Amino acid sequence: MYNLTDRQKDLLRWFVKQVSQRHLPEEFMVIWSISGSSISYYSGEEPIPELGKGAIQILQAEGLLWCENIGKKNNDLRCTLTNKAYEAVDTNFNASDTSFVKHLTPLADITNLDKELKERCLPILGAGSADEKMWDSAVRVAGVILEERLRDVGNIEAGYAGQDIVNKVFKNGGTLASKFSVDSERQGYRDLYAGVFATFRNPSAHRLVDPTPEEGGAFIVFVNLLLKKLEDLR
Repeated sequence: MYNLTDRQKDLLRWFVKQVSQRHLPEEFMVIWSISGSSISYYSGEEPIPELGKGAIQILQAEGLLWCENIGKKNNDLRCTLTNKAYEAVDTNFNASDTSFVKHLTPLADITNLDKELKERCLPILGAGSADEKMWDSAVRVAGVILEERLRDVGNIEAGYAGQDIVNKVFKNGGTLASKFSVDSERQGYRDLYAGVFATFRNPSAHRLVDPTPEEGGAFIVFVNLLLKKLEDLR
C-alpha cells in the first residue's frame, strides 16, 4: 500500500484530475513565495489545494511525481505526473502489497542474519557481489560455519566431519535425540542436514562450484535458517 495520508492522496487526485481535464499541462511548476504557493499554467476553476513541500516530496518518494528544483534559489519545482500516479488514483490507491518481496530475495535484509555469517561471508561478497568466484568462497565458508555449529551444538568431539557429525547428533540415541518428542521429527532433521552436506557442503569443499549470485544468496539464507534451527535445539 502507498504510505500516504488522506490529504496527500487528495492532492494527487487533484493533480491527476486537472491534468486529465487539460486544466493543467502534463509538466507544471509549483512555486512558493512569501504570499503562499501557486501552480503555473493552471486554468481550472477549482481552488488549488494546500501545496506543502513535504507532501510534494512524499509523492515524489512514492514514485508518483517526478520533480526537479528550479528558480534562482532552487526553491520551486518543475513536476510531471508518472504513470504510477494515474494507476494509484484509478485503483483508489489499492496497490498490491509487495513488501513480501524482500523476504523472498536472498540477503535483501541482513538484519536477522546469523552473526558469524555476517562476519565471515559478507566481507567476501563486499569484494565483488557479482563475481561468482566470490560467491564460491562465501558458500564454502557458510558450509564450514554450519559444520562447526553442528559440532558445537551437538557437542561432538574433534575427529568427526560431515555426515558423521550429522549421524552422531541426530541418530537414535544421538547427542540431540532427547530434544525430540517425536522420533520421525528427529529422523527428518537427520535427513535434512545429511542432505545439505551431501548436496551442497561436500561439493563446495572439494571443488570449485562458482554458483550464480542467486544460487549463492539462496544457499547462505538457507544456511542461516539451519543455524537458527540448531540454536533452537541448543
